[in-house]
Amino acid sequence: MPTYRVLVVTNLWPTEADPGYGSFVQAQMESLRLLGVEFDVLFINGRESRWNYLRAIGEMRRKLKTTCYDLIHAHFGLSGLVARCQLRTPVVVSFMGDDVLGRPRRDGSITFYGRLLQVSSFVLARLVRAVIVKSHQIKSRLRLKTACVIPNGIDLQLFRPMNPQEARRILGLDPQKKFVLFPYDSAEERKRFDLIEAAVSKARERLPELEILQVRGAPHERMPLYMNAADVLVLASIFEGSPNAVKEAMAVNLPVITVDVGDAADLIGPTEGCHLAPREAAAMAARIVEVCSRGTRTQGRKWIARLSMPGVAKQIVEVYARAAGS
Repeated sequence: MPTYRVLVVTNLWPTEADPGYGSFVQAQMESLRLLGVEFDVLFINGRESRWNYLRAIGEMRRKLKTTCYDLIHAHFGLSGLVARCQLRTPVVVSFMGDDVLGRPRRDGSITFYGRLLQVSSFVLARLVRAVIVKSHQIKSRLRLKTACVIPNGIDLQLFRPMNPQEARRILGLDPQKKFVLFPYDSAEERKRFDLIEAAVSKARERLPELEILQVRGAPHERMPLYMNAADVLVLASIFEGSPNAVKEAMAVNLPVITVDVGDAADLIGPTEGCHLAPREAAAMAARIVEVCSRGTRTQGRKWIARLSMPGVAKQIVEVYARAAGS
């Protein structure tokens, strides 16, 4: 297996303030070490300041002067723009979702900033050595036949089934409650927390013990506890690329109710106990009542095992080989 020296340019990476932010990027890169990939990270804290993208260009060039990299792997379109501000080292870009699909408002319209992201990503994809996308929907929107569809892998050793009551004991959660898991920031409009609230409120008419278990900013290694402690994961997003929370829920056999968004339908597949639902409170509430009343786990782990971290890592290294050898 060849060894590659990679510079990772990303605006998604865990921080002390938010240890769960971009943890899937970190996990993906760590999985590549076992295949001979060595990497350094250039983290662009775009949430702190947009000017950090400009500052990152200079920092990247300094790194390229002192270290010989086989390629640069940029995660997210804006990071890819930074990586492309040099011509010597081949660039691979992983597009995540809203960098290609835009950032829609609650009514589905795309913001001006989202339009800029879409246009810049469309152009960038044609200026780099290789492109990775998380779903066929993103590939279709980019209109780039050479893009490789590689969803983020799932760490099946970390996300594994455990006794739900034991998970609740560790987290200090009421063992008598029913929990709908919402592992996102409720202020992020595209995640439609308002719709989840409405569905849970309606479902509570039949299940008064029902509550929303909201988790934000938790370390990635603690997320399996929340996944195992919950009764169901409900996803109502306006758009997604390849939702990691669905994969993680499947890996611990947690039932999933999701709207048809991104590749969610493919992620739950034919798994009994997981459901597609319209983006409407009453329909979602009915499914929540059905799943929570049934009270059983799924066999989702068997279905999602095809996206194991080692298997996905091999696909990424194959992209590296083509990009570095072109």
